[in-house]
Amino acid sequence: MKIDKCWRQVDGIPMIARVLQAVAPVVDQTFIVGGSQTPEGIQLVHDTDPGAGPLAAIATGMRATEADLYLIVACDIPLVTSELLQYIVDSAAGVDAVVPMVAGFYEPLCAMYARQCLPAINQALASGRRRADSFFPQVQVRRIMEAELSQFGPPKDLLLNVNTPEELARVEQLIVTMKPDGSHSGFH
Repeated sequence: MKIDKCWRQVDGIPMIARVLQAVAPVVDQTFIVGGSQTPEGIQLVHDTDPGAGPLAAIATGMRATEADLYLIVACDIPLVTSELLQYIVDSAAGVDAVVPMVAGFYEPLCAMYARQCLPAINQALASGRRRADSFFPQVQVRRIMEAELSQFGPPKDLLLNVNTPEELARVEQLIVTMKPDGSHSGFH
């Protein structure tokens, strides 16, 4: 999927617009790191190290504004819900990061990070580690497991990251099965 996938249409709506719609009720300020365009009213923060991966983009976003908490949501997770995002933020007390886990893997691009993660992120980047979860051993992480996530819908669907035409088709299929009120037979 070479074209800027954030702008790929899912049922007539760009994926990025779906994600922003889910994020809006949960945060005070929204901005996008990287890319060449942004929806009207959303600030674009230029990635200071383009091509260096998601961890560098997270660091860029955290450096762009002073906040205690940062809700990080990739633009290609179009089925994420405001309810799930609010739960992630509400789970932040006493920890440095709140990260869902699906099928035994972290979902670090739909997570909450406290400002105090930035030194560990910077250290990981300086040592050449670019995986988004590479700094987790240095911070206190609260994992939200699938059983807990399932109250918001099927975790594998909620956090489906669209990287291939097949995944895009799967999202389209899930959207088509949604009820007229926007709910899904498996989503709440």
